[in-house]
Amino acid sequence: MLIISGAKGDTRRYRCFHLYEQFKLAALDCQIRLITDANLQTTTNWRDLVIFHRITQDALTERIFESIDKAGGVALMDVDDLLFEPAAYQWINSPDFEDDIRASLYQEDMRRFRNALQFCQGVLASTDYLAEQASALNLPVWVHRNAFSLEMLELSNTAIQQKKENGKPVVIGYASGTPTHDRDFALIKPVLIKILETHPQTELWLVGSVDAGKDWGSSAERVKKISLMPWRQLPQILARFDINLAPLVMDNPFSQSKSEIKYMEAGLVKTATIASPTQAFRYAIQSGKNGFLADTETGWLEALSAMVEHDGLREIIGEQAHEDVLTRYHPAKRSLELMDVIEQVNQKFEQKSYKKPVTRESASVIAFNLKGIDWRNFSVSPELEYRPSLLRRGIYTFRYRSAATLLQQIWIQIRRWVQPIFPFKKLSH
Repeated sequence: MLIISGAKGDTRRYRCFHLYEQFKLAALDCQIRLITDANLQTTTNWRDLVIFHRITQDALTERIFESIDKAGGVALMDVDDLLFEPAAYQWINSPDFEDDIRASLYQEDMRRFRNALQFCQGVLASTDYLAEQASALNLPVWVHRNAFSLEMLELSNTAIQQKKENGKPVVIGYASGTPTHDRDFALIKPVLIKILETHPQTELWLVGSVDAGKDWGSSAERVKKISLMPWRQLPQILARFDINLAPLVMDNPFSQSKSEIKYMEAGLVKTATIASPTQAFRYAIQSGKNGFLADTETGWLEALSAMVEHDGLREIIGEQAHEDVLTRYHPAKRSLELMDVIEQVNQKFEQKSYKKPVTRESASVIAFNLKGIDWRNFSVSPELEYRPSLLRRGIYTFRYRSAATLLQQIWIQIRRWVQPIFPFKKLSH
């Protein structure tokens, strides 16, 4: 098996590094390569199953797809966002897009991602919603949901041991990984203002890039901003939340495409979640049992009030979420499901000279508790985690896209560096 990624950050971690771990748990041979690797084309055997992650069409990827086809391999594109639908651009609420160059290049990347999909034989999707949208491409689609990693489990278990006891203050938390969720947060801000006003024992912690605004009245001193942090530090913060918030604008297709990782990450540290009832969160949460779903202001107010006022309810919901996440989102569980997907892919394309992988029956799948297992034996190297460098990415763009595209990317990077001094304007649409 071969995984090739064209992205960085949490999306690569969840869809590539975690997938790599699941392959290794199933005793299946797997390699991860970056599209920017200088010798990728000449050192790779394409007679295999190749899973591409956030790969766009360019001069190199066209040659790679041709090599896979000639060798009789199978190419799948992994999708964890609506990037394959250029029309979905209008639904992305990013301050980056106030920069016309950034907006133009992002839309071009979406078109190139869609073009790359046309070279693939199938799609691997992180949610049912994405699978439904991808089915319009007339390609077979398989759903493989996100999972936590063994390292995340260890970090979360450590955070649980340091979790504060119930009492004051009651911390309501919202963790935003990217600056694209201001509209989602605005959805529940009026409710949060009411909760802070009527429950003086509460605090609101906002992690990441979300814009809190300045209209919190007398409660402003209880609204705490926490800078975006490395993912390994996040369990410690989530464990200090009493209530985790996951609002999403329901009529936004881009929001609907998001997976339920906010519930999963909070559940790992026994923190209860209130979420919007998107398809993914409806899959994850049985409202009132392992979390709450709320689709109206009244629903959010009722759920938050109940959780703030009853320590026992928060504890019960958090415990149920923890048990559920360990049962349904464990990497060993996903490893079994991944083998089923691989077998289905093999059966679908058995007419190709494609080597059948180890089957579910013959694979050595590690027991779910994995006690005494060192997660380092199943994880990627630190070197791979922090690659590619900006220089390597720039060289790649120059070679396989164009000098003009490289200049655009350089401008965008400079603009981000100076953003703290010269902030982007608020989105007007």
